[in-house]
Amino acid sequence: MTPLNILLVEDDRIDAMEFQRAITRSQVDISEIRVNKYAEEALLLLETWLPDCVFIDYQLPKTNGLELLKKIKRMVPHLPVVILTSQGDERIAVEMMKAGAMDYFPKSEITTEKLTKTFHTMWQMLEMERKRVETQLELSEKEEFIDKVAFLSPNIIYVIDIENWVDVFHNKQIWNILGYTETEVAEAKENIFYKILNHEDFPLFRNHYQHIRKLVADGEVIEKEFRLKHKDGSEVWIITREVPFKRNEKGEVQEVLGTAIDITRRKFIEKELIQAKKDAEEASRIKSDFLSTMSHEIRTPMNAIIGFTDLLLESDLTGSDNQYLNTIKYSADNLMVILNDILDFSKIEAGKFDLENFEFDLREKLSYVNSTFAVKAKEKGIDLIFRIDENVPNFLIGDAYRLNQILVNLLGNALKFTNNGFVRLHIKVEQDYNDQVDLRIEVADSGIGISEDKLNIIFDSFSQAHNNNANRHFGGTGLGLTITRKITEMMRGSISANSKLGQGAIFSVFLNFKKNMKPKAKPEFDAANDFSLKGYKILAAEDILANQILLKHLLKKWEADFTICNNGQEAVDAIVNTQFDLILMDIQMPVMDGLTAMKVIRKSHPSYDQVPVIAFTADTFAESAPEILACNFNGFVTKPFKSEELIKKISLHLFT
Repeated sequence: MTPLNILLVEDDRIDAMEFQRAITRSQVDISEIRVNKYAEEALLLLETWLPDCVFIDYQLPKTNGLELLKKIKRMVPHLPVVILTSQGDERIAVEMMKAGAMDYFPKSEITTEKLTKTFHTMWQMLEMERKRVETQLELSEKEEFIDKVAFLSPNIIYVIDIENWVDVFHNKQIWNILGYTETEVAEAKENIFYKILNHEDFPLFRNHYQHIRKLVADGEVIEKEFRLKHKDGSEVWIITREVPFKRNEKGEVQEVLGTAIDITRRKFIEKELIQAKKDAEEASRIKSDFLSTMSHEIRTPMNAIIGFTDLLLESDLTGSDNQYLNTIKYSADNLMVILNDILDFSKIEAGKFDLENFEFDLREKLSYVNSTFAVKAKEKGIDLIFRIDENVPNFLIGDAYRLNQILVNLLGNALKFTNNGFVRLHIKVEQDYNDQVDLRIEVADSGIGISEDKLNIIFDSFSQAHNNNANRHFGGTGLGLTITRKITEMMRGSISANSKLGQGAIFSVFLNFKKNMKPKAKPEFDAANDFSLKGYKILAAEDILANQILLKHLLKKWEADFTICNNGQEAVDAIVNTQFDLILMDIQMPVMDGLTAMKVIRKSHPSYDQVPVIAFTADTFAESAPEILACNFNGFVTKPFKSEELIKKISLHLFT
């Protein structure tokens, strides 16, 4: 074998090194290997240097292997090109072969044996091309070689006369695939083709070859999938690639040269995948419907329970009454934590969990987190320690809500599994990039710890590291750490844990945030006490009596001029004679639901085009539902809601 010159187009340095090592270990004489990272570099190189073969990574910066392959084939049509990919895909393989690739295989299959075989085949092709150019007079030898290649090929190769429907040549692979012996084919003669064709597909064959006869240019490749009949009656699917081979006196295509491969298994897999996709979509729909219903049915009464509990706690109740209310609030908050865990997990799984990006004061957020857990830590006699290094920036840009969720989950877990000692939060700078910063967030505790054999499962769904007795004692859904990990990964960060049973645990989170070099001055505004709707007319549509009472209390407190409706129809009727400044619309109501009412208002009342409408819903999936998005609500408030959240939404859409 003549030593080969090889061009590798690969943007991944590690993959390129692995490929070169595999070539070095192969039993092939290599003259030179050149590596280009970009397609443009490779095309420029081919203008001055012609290798014996090219290996192309399918995934390349700014382009892909298919586009580069086409350009190379236009420059050097006979240059062998092999496509490398990170994963196998028959569809890509067919496209590559259609564009002229010599071979196609995943990087995971790049072995010494594979490369040796590939280079051997490549060398044969190069040698064949050289012989074709150098020894055109030796026609008999060339024909013998071509026949040998044709009959040894695992692919079907054939020439058929589509004008007279005569078999001109075939390499007999088709009969092996269809289960016929050469004797059976010889005995059947012309009738064999009528045996292997599905009668229902005769019009398909007729139209296909009529198109080739009249419309296909020389050199144009036509690809088509057909089903044939096996000797045992089963279906065999093949994919053909055909080109005009000979024309008659009228210039119409008379003979066609084609190759075909058996794709029966692929078609079977495709059918299974399509069915599996349908089954998965149906299961997902059923799951979403169930979660939506569950969310609504639980959150609707919880809205009243939490709302009225908060109102009563603002009153002058003392002694046991106040204690009872705090117990109710504690139980309701625990129930909401469990419900939110389940719904957050479902949102993440459904791809409907979005991230925000806004400015926030890190130390201010941490003070709120500290106050959230300080009472619980004091009750348990645990030292709650917050340590933030001085070089950690105050003002960052990112999703403070999700950061808060990560901290609450980790600190909540630490407090839950620690009966004495400490729980410590430590935030420090891992790497500073001037305009960005990598933060290392550590939550350590002196609690019961986690056995080392359980550390690899604590982030799995519905898993808990401790035995059933501990689970009954500490409670929880087993989703907190799963959600924490998924949120961390969505924020392009990472999380890990170190622990030993009985020696506490340390959870480490790494997150990147942009710095806010010029934080905006914060207005001095106390939402709870300073908020007012005096002078504004508010329309609220809500069918649950308890929620109506809660809304009336809040709107009175905010000095609003308001009207409460029991359903969407009443809301539509109310706006006829009154111009409201804001509408609070529950989505699920009897008589006329909020969606229908919203459509009527937007379509039939032009004066309400600029009036903000805030949707109330107990369904946490509502905001992303297509039919709800189409209604153009200005904002959403999920039940049960805090008065601060409602104030924030109203302020955003009414005052800005």
